[in-house]
Amino acid sequence: MNGSVRFIIISVLPQAVARRFEEVRREVCEIAHSKAALAYPPHLTLRTGVLVPMESLDTFLNEFSNTVGAVVPFPLTTDGLLFTEYRDGEVLKYLMGYRVRQDPELAKLNERLLGYERWRASNRLRFEPHLTLAFDDPSAEDMTRVRHWVEERPSALPAAFQWSCDNVSLYRRCGDSWSLHTEWRAGKPRFTIV
Repeated sequence: MNGSVRFIIISVLPQAVARRFEEVRREVCEIAHSKAALAYPPHLTLRTGVLVPMESLDTFLNEFSNTVGAVVPFPLTTDGLLFTEYRDGEVLKYLMGYRVRQDPELAKLNERLLGYERWRASNRLRFEPHLTLAFDDPSAEDMTRVRHWVEERPSALPAAFQWSCDNVSLYRRCGDSWSLHTEWRAGKPRFTIV
């Protein structure tokens, strides 16, 4: 086997919350002329991803499963809208979304997952939990257009989202989207490979 598999480490939103969030995300992406965020399921990124050599997948899954441990659900809530910029190499990019309150349970989960350092894909370790509406491909003008749209229609976006974080999931790129590979879910066996 040659090559590596890149995984993102996320918690997907429950179905009802994901459905409403997806409606909002699609509307924002249309205004922002953005498509990148739509390749992902509605989710909260729990830590930086991993890049695992193909021949080490079984080892990784067993080791990472021990790091995840038992998934114990806890409540999460958003904490206002987020409009920010970030650097991707030399390129300045823009992100729009909802900040997620970093309650102690979420901070502990992030810290525990970061404890697994093998095959880490990035040195970005700062945890800024959020739900992404649009990122990567919007321009500064696109972000300004979305801000104005929100200011003109304050009720266009839900004030907040609340849900129970009940899963840790590995997603991998399949074509133009990210698909579930493995999940650890509250009340389920150790892990499930899809």
